[in-house]
Amino acid sequence: MGVQNNRLKGKILLILFIASIGSSIITGGFLVFLLKMNGIIGEVGTTLPMAFAIGVYLLSGLFILVLLNILLGKNIIMPAVERQMLENERAMLSEQLHHSQKMEAVGRLAGSIAHDFNNLLTIIDGYSSLIVADPTSAEVGQNAKEVIDAARKASFITRKLLSFSQKEKTEPVTLDLNSMLQDTDKMLTRLIGERITLVTKSSAEPLYVKADPVQMGQVLMNLAVNARDAMPNGGRITIKVGHRQIENGDCNKPDKLAAGPFAEISVQDSGTGIDEATRARIFEPFFTTKPSGKGTGLGLSIVKSIMKENNGFINVASKPGSGTTFFLYLPVCSLADDSYHRDRLEPELSAPPAAESKPVLDKEAPGGEGASATILLVEDDPMIRTLVAQTLELQGYTVLLAEEGWEGVKVARQYKGTIDLLFTDVVMPGLGGAELAIAAKELYPQIEVLFMSGYSRSQLNEEGVPPDAAVLEKPFTPDKVVAKVRQLIA
Repeated sequence: MGVQNNRLKGKILLILFIASIGSSIITGGFLVFLLKMNGIIGEVGTTLPMAFAIGVYLLSGLFILVLLNILLGKNIIMPAVERQMLENERAMLSEQLHHSQKMEAVGRLAGSIAHDFNNLLTIIDGYSSLIVADPTSAEVGQNAKEVIDAARKASFITRKLLSFSQKEKTEPVTLDLNSMLQDTDKMLTRLIGERITLVTKSSAEPLYVKADPVQMGQVLMNLAVNARDAMPNGGRITIKVGHRQIENGDCNKPDKLAAGPFAEISVQDSGTGIDEATRARIFEPFFTTKPSGKGTGLGLSIVKSIMKENNGFINVASKPGSGTTFFLYLPVCSLADDSYHRDRLEPELSAPPAAESKPVLDKEAPGGEGASATILLVEDDPMIRTLVAQTLELQGYTVLLAEEGWEGVKVARQYKGTIDLLFTDVVMPGLGGAELAIAAKELYPQIEVLFMSGYSRSQLNEEGVPPDAAVLEKPFTPDKVVAKVRQLIA
């Protein structure tokens, strides 16, 4: 940091010196002009006036430079510039550390997730083979349901992993902690391994806080990893959600946070515990008691930073030999429209397919048989293109097909009627979906646009998809396709 300060000071001095030379030239020239006007410099040749002027210029510049150096040395000018530089570096470093720590957790999950995917693929392959072998069997319907259920579970795992790994901007929502705990239970179980018993205890009633759900998932994962590492021979982790009234001075609450009702999440392990000297330093960046190469020392410092970002705080209680309990506190809030919905939860792998609402694949429903709308479908994957086309045609829609963006533009230009909806993939060879949508809007100003993609929202934004655009996430079911299309084509 000292080297950086010296370099910064040198740059500032160079800039100010150039500025001072310019100002001294102007000042010296004006002074010579005044001396001439008053007859102090006479007409005795040009040497004396020129030497006098140069002397005045240099002395003026030297005086200003010495003055600036004194001010810099006394830290009168430097701190403001230095503070801005440090703030920018700190913000960039904090963002990088958050993302790198999340990716470290994703790496830990890779093995267990691969195991789950292999199980799900076995189910899909096995039941599909049974259907193909005997399509008239009485068990075909049940076998098909097993395939659908396995595919949806695989979809959830992929979506969850993508959302967790992305370097997203913090997006606090009104979050039900009971739902959040159930949402992360499956992933935490994969993370800590079979030697650790995980017990989760929800609050008796829904408990709402304003927080970023992905960040809170990261907090629980970090604490679960620390607890696991504190129990090398196995043990028990208990995560409990509750409610607590906290006054000033309680639970090491920062003074700037108002007293009142807080949600409390406790993460307790039966590990080796932490002594007082270590406990005083555990939230310091890069501080770790783990062997070299086993830990970065960033986990708990990032947990503390995340809690601060979400207007909460963290406390810890531990004694050597008695395990450790981390307490997370967030202010309680009321339920709002942006709640963290339960439909993001992962269905249990052992549970039967959940009962679903009445399917929308109904020809008698609005938009069913006899629908007159025309849809331009653009998708480079032939299997998905065929599936979606058949689904929409069964509902009575006229479907125009294109394999990629440029072909989609060609089809749109050549079609003699009106196209009501553009249903397009986002990332395709050649012209992408976002550019295709712009071209389609020029040809048909009233056209509705529906994007489909397997990428996260941040990646779609990078591809040019507007934040408020209608998007159908892959993988999707025929029911979801029809429901979304009907929503856009009223």
